[in-house]
Amino acid sequence: LRQVAAEFGFDQARFERIRASYAGKDANEAYEILGLKPGASEATIKKTYRNLIKENHPDRLIAKGMPQEFIDIANEKMAAINNAYDQIEKERALS
Repeated sequence: LRQVAAEFGFDQARFERIRASYAGKDANEAYEILGLKPGASEATIKKTYRNLIKENHPDRLIAKGMPQEFIDIANEKMAAINNAYDQIEKERALS
C-alpha cells in the first residue's frame, strides 16, 4: 500500500491519514484520520479539517471529470473525515 501511495504522489502523512480512515478503531483514530496528534490546538484541528474537506470534496473530482469509482471513494473519505471531526468536536466541546 505504501508503494501504491508513493506512485500516486502521497506523502507519508497523507498515507497515514488514508490508512487510519480504513483501520480499526482506537482512542486516537479520529486524530489519525485528520493527520493530527491528540494534543493539537483547536485552531489547528479546525484548519486541518477545513483543508481536508476542501481537498477531498467529491464535487472537485466531478469537476475534474474523474470516474465514478473515485467519486465513491471521495464520499467514503468525506464520511470518515466528518466522523473523525465530530468525534473530536464532542470530546473537546469545540465551537
